[in-house]
Amino acid sequence: MQRPPWKKIGYFVFLLVFTFVILEIILRIYNPFPFRVKYNKIMLPVNQELLIRNSINPRLDREIINRRNSLGFRGPEKPKNLDRVLSVITVGGSSTECHFLTEGRTWPDQLAQKLSPRFHPFWLNNAGFDGHSSFGHQVLLNDYLVKIRPRVIVFLLGNNEIENDQPLFHDKLNIRGAYPDLKHFIFNNSEVLTLGLNIVRGWRARKVNNTTDRPMELVNYQPREFTEAEVEARLKKQDPYLTQFRQRVSALIDTCKAHGILPVFLTQPSLMGEVKDSITGADLGKVPVGDEFNGSLLWKVLSRYNQVTREVCEQKQTDLVDMASMLPKSSLYFYDNVHYTNEGAEKLASILAVEMERILALRFPEFYLPQKN
Repeated sequence: MQRPPWKKIGYFVFLLVFTFVILEIILRIYNPFPFRVKYNKIMLPVNQELLIRNSINPRLDREIINRRNSLGFRGPEKPKNLDRVLSVITVGGSSTECHFLTEGRTWPDQLAQKLSPRFHPFWLNNAGFDGHSSFGHQVLLNDYLVKIRPRVIVFLLGNNEIENDQPLFHDKLNIRGAYPDLKHFIFNNSEVLTLGLNIVRGWRARKVNNTTDRPMELVNYQPREFTEAEVEARLKKQDPYLTQFRQRVSALIDTCKAHGILPVFLTQPSLMGEVKDSITGADLGKVPVGDEFNGSLLWKVLSRYNQVTREVCEQKQTDLVDMASMLPKSSLYFYDNVHYTNEGAEKLASILAVEMERILALRFPEFYLPQKN
C-alpha cells in the first residue's frame, strides 16, 4: 500500500527538524569551527598562538607565528596603568590583522616600533580581524574597545565594504539582546544557522579575492577587460552601498568621540590600478581579480569607498591618512590585491609613522619626546 503524499512530506519535515536539533546539540557541546563572529557578538581568540608553516606563498616567511594576548589582540599585554599611557589600537580586516605576517613584522608592530621612541609611555595593540567590515568594527567598538578606552583607535577600512550591506539581523547591533522579530531571534540563538551564516560570509568575501594564502598571478594571466558600459553599470551599482557605508563610518566616529577616544582613519591601499607593476611589468588594470573584477574596475570601485571615508572625515573634522594615495602600487609591497608582504608592511608603517607622529604630537603633547639635535 502506497504511503499518502502528506505522510511523506510529514516524514521529510520530521527528519529535517530532527537533524537540525541533533546538529544544534552537537555544535553546542563541541564546535570545531572557531568563527570570530557569533550571533551579534565577537568572540575574541584570547591567549592563542598559531604556528603557520607556509609552503605555497614564496612572498611570505616559511614559518609564521600569529600570537594573541589576553585581550584577544596581537601585541603586548595591556599595561596596568593604561590611563597614564598613550594607548593606540588598530582596527580593520585582514589587511590590518596581517594574519600571514609573523610577530614583529605586521605594520601595526612596526608602527609601534617606530613611534615608541617618540612617545613615552606608549602601547599599541592590533585588533584587526580577518574578514571584518565596519559592521564588525562597530560591534568590537561597542562590546570591547569603549571599555578598554584607548586614547586612539586607527581604522583601516575599504576593501571589505565593497557591495556589503550585510543581513538585516545586523540592524540591531548597537542594542544588546534586541531582536526585532522571530527570524532575528532564531538567527541570534542557533549554532547551526550561525555556522551557515559564517560559511556564506566567507564565500561572499572571496568574490573580491579576499583571500590570504596564494600570491596573485602577475605573469601567466589571461587579461580581463570590460566595456565602458559595464564599468559604468558596476560603479552605479555602488550607490546604495556607499550611502550605507557613509552612515557606518559616521557612526564609528561618533562612538569614539562619545567615549573620549580619538579616531584616525586610513584609506585602503591596493596593488590594483591602471599602472604597470614595477617588478613583473604586468598591466595591473587587466589582471583578473576574483570572479567579477579586473584590477582597473576594482580600483575604481574601491576608490569610491575611499572617497566616502575622506568626505566623512572632513565633514566631522576627523584625522585621516590617505594611505591609498601614499603607498606605491608594486608587487614588492603586495602579494595580492590588498595584503602586504613583509616589505609592504614595513613601507606602510614607515609612511604612517610620519603622519601619526604629527597627529599624536599635536593631540597628546604630554607624551611627546622632541627629537634632540
